[in-house]
Amino acid sequence: MLLGTWNVTLDEAGNLTLPIPLRPLLFPGVVVTRGFERCLHLCPEPFWRGLARRVSSLSLSGADERWLRRLLFADAHALAIDEQATIALSESLRRYATLERHAVLVGMDQYLEVWSPERWQECQATLLANAGRWSRRDWTVVGLAEGGISL
Repeated sequence: MLLGTWNVTLDEAGNLTLPIPLRPLLFPGVVVTRGFERCLHLCPEPFWRGLARRVSSLSLSGADERWLRRLLFADAHALAIDEQATIALSESLRRYATLERHAVLVGMDQYLEVWSPERWQECQATLLANAGRWSRRDWTVVGLAEGGISL
């Protein structure tokens, strides 16, 4: 499980060093792509394969489905994790997520979100302001037979 929040630094080339506890969960490689709310999704390869399969199975005739494909696939990069446990984030992905020297990794169980510290603070403010609303929602858990849970 990819859990917790981690503050990391990017070097001048845009390389991000993974925190030690996360490394075994991400080795030997990840796929990094644009996420929602202008963050990045850093996905272990097995999770990415399942996500890509589900998105690829969507109809090509729907405009929303095509936009989702573009968002996830057009700027995705498969990255090997090197001996120093670094991954090189492309300039276009860094620009999309407004990443400069610092980033926040946020565990989302099966993948990580990569946020600029400023955007993460905004996200935290929204989260805390609305926690009561979300706690009252009736979350129906489905999809157990498919090897995962979706809400």
